[in-house]
Amino acid sequence: MKIHDLELVVAVFEEMNLTRAGTRVGMSESAASKRLGVVQREVCFVLFERIHGRLQPTAAADGFVEHARQSVYSYQCALHGAKEAKHRERRMLHIGASAYSSPELLDRLYSTELRTHPNLSIEFITESTTELLKDLQLKKIDLALLLTPPESRSVTTTLVASQPFMIAMRDSHPLASKRSVTLSEVAGYPWILFSRSAHSHLHDLILKRVEETQRRPTIVHRILHADQIPAFLKNDSTLAWLTPAGTERLADRGFVFVPLLDLEIRLEAHLAALADNKSRLVSDFVRTFMKDTEDLRTPAKSPRAA
Repeated sequence: MKIHDLELVVAVFEEMNLTRAGTRVGMSESAASKRLGVVQREVCFVLFERIHGRLQPTAAADGFVEHARQSVYSYQCALHGAKEAKHRERRMLHIGASAYSSPELLDRLYSTELRTHPNLSIEFITESTTELLKDLQLKKIDLALLLTPPESRSVTTTLVASQPFMIAMRDSHPLASKRSVTLSEVAGYPWILFSRSAHSHLHDLILKRVEETQRRPTIVHRILHADQIPAFLKNDSTLAWLTPAGTERLADRGFVFVPLLDLEIRLEAHLAALADNKSRLVSDFVRTFMKDTEDLRTPAKSPRAA
């Protein structure tokens, strides 16, 4: 049995799908299926069964994979350690992050550890989503944490977390007592909105959605940072658009923050990589980070309008 066989068994156990498992180890689905059969005959155990058309691990697989995974990690650590020693360099990932990313996501991204790369270093670059997409396509960075990115054929994105916009207002505003607000409700008041240069795709999406409600927004101020809002949110009619992270920075300023209830306008954090990425390091990092942030994607009940 080869180390590649152990990698295949671990991939099948984690993916429970032969196509995805084969892709992880560089094999077609049919080749992965044949090789898995060879491995099972070699160990004299059935590791996976097909029940109602779906792969399911057997009791033997639980014990086998636990040790197989350790062997795979040990091999990969040895291999990467030898490469680092040969080239006398630490492995580094260059990761871009949207300027509006939540501090919690940035902390989790920075804290992600790969057992196969114990000496991994991460360098962060903060830019707008538009600039980060360009940097990723030009291979100036390896990964990017993007906020509601536009579609791109050259980039693959994976949803990490989704949050609503927060609408800030004075406590005397007519909408201040509501548990949530809709786009048609906020469209009737003047706005403080983030500048288009901050996020052109999201900015245009909001205006397009307002037009669909047959309303025309009145934008009285365009800003770049949440810290600028208190200087302009002076009357009882104006509303300001904020990210949840932005509300934390203004929590002690006496404003009311109400979530915007809209299925199309969401602050969606995506981890992006090149669609033709061939780096094992990048793939391992994405897989580990997504597993570490599963709790952020637990379905939550949508807030009901008051």
